[in-house]
This record gives sequence, C-alpha cells and structure tokens, in this order.
Amino acid sequence: MSYGKTFSPEFLDQQTKDKSGALNPMFGQVKSMETLAKLYKLIHVYDAETLTLLGSYPTVVCKKTYNIGYDTLSRCLNTGEIYKGRIFTRLPLTT
Repeated sequence: MSYGKTFSPEFLDQQTKDKSGALNPMFGQVKSMETLAKLYKLIHVYDAETLTLLGSYPTVVCKKTYNIGYDTLSRCLNTGEIYKGRIFTRLPLTT
C-alpha cells in the first residue's frame, strides 16, 4: 500500500526486478568457516561411560541422528542430563 505516496522510478524498478538465481546479489557467496560455525551451533555428543567423542553435529542433524526430540535435547543441553548413555553439550569436554 502506498498511502498516497509517490515512488521514484528507480525504487519501483528495484521492487519488480527479477532477483532469482544469478541475478540475486548474494548468489554464489561463500561463507567463511567462522561464520558457518556461528550459524550451525554445533552440539558435541559424548559416550557417558568412556567420555569419547561420538561426533559434532548441527542441531537438526543431531536430532535426526540420535532420534531425540528438540525438547529433550534442549533439556539435556541446559541441565547436563545424560540421555540414553550419551552426553549432549554445546562446549567440547576437556579431559
């Protein structure tokens, strides 16, 4: 809705321009490893008995890999609870 405003031809052109695929200004941009690490929010999974690292996963992949619900996963992350013989943590454990 314009609410009685008049827009410049440049603005209207920008609004109706095709920005799909290669015409998108962000097309082909590669994020650095530091940026990806911030976006992924990795969860480190350890065996509870031996404290060996089973893997580091993004949240969604961790949920699917270990067949765990988001509520249970967040509870384990917040309280440090051991679930099915595994420790889920955001920070790597130091032994």
